[in-house]
Amino acid sequence: MTIDTLSFEKTSSCPCGSGNTYIDCCDRYHNQGLLPETAEQLMRSRFCAYYLKNNDYLIETTWPRQHEAMRQERLHQQEDNTRWSKLDILSTVAGKEGDTKGKVEFKAWFINPASGNEEPYHENSDFIRESGSWYFIYPNLAAKPPARNDPCLCGSGKKFKKCCI
Repeated sequence: MTIDTLSFEKTSSCPCGSGNTYIDCCDRYHNQGLLPETAEQLMRSRFCAYYLKNNDYLIETTWPRQHEAMRQERLHQQEDNTRWSKLDILSTVAGKEGDTKGKVEFKAWFINPASGNEEPYHENSDFIRESGSWYFIYPNLAAKPPARNDPCLCGSGKKFKKCCI
């Protein structure tokens, strides 16, 4: 089942499970140009993007150092036939407004096409904040190493060449 985002009622409950309407929740990230302020907000908005089949948003919010690997793996071209149903946030570690890294443990529920039963997908995801934006880090996807003048990955605020090289 593909959700037509144009006919999705923006006044409906947001699929991310926040309890707010879509227009007052994830729509502001998907369509209004606002950025999530925390790793959890990004996690919720990404689940909602999966629910609505908004692949452009999923690419935009993936760590830019993994974009080349995404293209090589053709992750951005895959047609997702998964029917996502709900999201449960289990825990968050860091990932607040002043942080540069965070973790979000969650269960994303989907309808198993073989059985018709609702089942959980459980993950503990890593997030990184660079240049004011939060990004999701795919756990098994290679990342392009930083250039010498890029910010260090450790979050020190120093250039990579002056820190962890």
